[in-house]
Amino acid sequence: MKHTLPLFVLLSTLLSFSQNANARLLLGNNMPNTGMFIKSEFNGDSSITSAGLEMMVKQNYSNFGVVFTSAIGAAVIDNKQGEQEEFITWDNGMKLGYFNDFFIYAELGLDLFELAFKNDRGDNTYQIEKSNNDIDGYAGIGAGYHFKPFKIEIFTRARQIDGDYWEAQEHIYSGVQLSFTF
Repeated sequence: MKHTLPLFVLLSTLLSFSQNANARLLLGNNMPNTGMFIKSEFNGDSSITSAGLEMMVKQNYSNFGVVFTSAIGAAVIDNKQGEQEEFITWDNGMKLGYFNDFFIYAELGLDLFELAFKNDRGDNTYQIEKSNNDIDGYAGIGAGYHFKPFKIEIFTRARQIDGDYWEAQEHIYSGVQLSFTF
């Protein structure tokens, strides 16, 4: 039961990529786009830098839709003990919003790397019986402009980030994403 939601997100992402590919074959280039992106988000000395893919799913002649994202990244996070934690992320999420040349959205996502590999992020130094390592996730809002084939967007996210024996000092991250769409 614990792995149901992340599995659902992963399968939904794969399904949307498959559905969009089939729709492009039937409807041509009128379908929404696929893109590659790089992004960086930060708060103080903490940062997360990622590269990934995105796939938009929406009906033709509608500006409302869903964008599924998947990105691999490197994080450097200050913890509440005053130390820095470094780890790899595999953020998977979805953006729900209005997508035209100007776009605005709300988003939700999970770090599936932590789930898939039961990542303890090097916390085995301390032998404490009880750990509190929830799957990291985020919720946020963003806006941007699509000047085809490029997109630029800004976003703010509330992130839950922790390891077995540490928790992130900051939970609000802001950033910028640059995309190439095709």
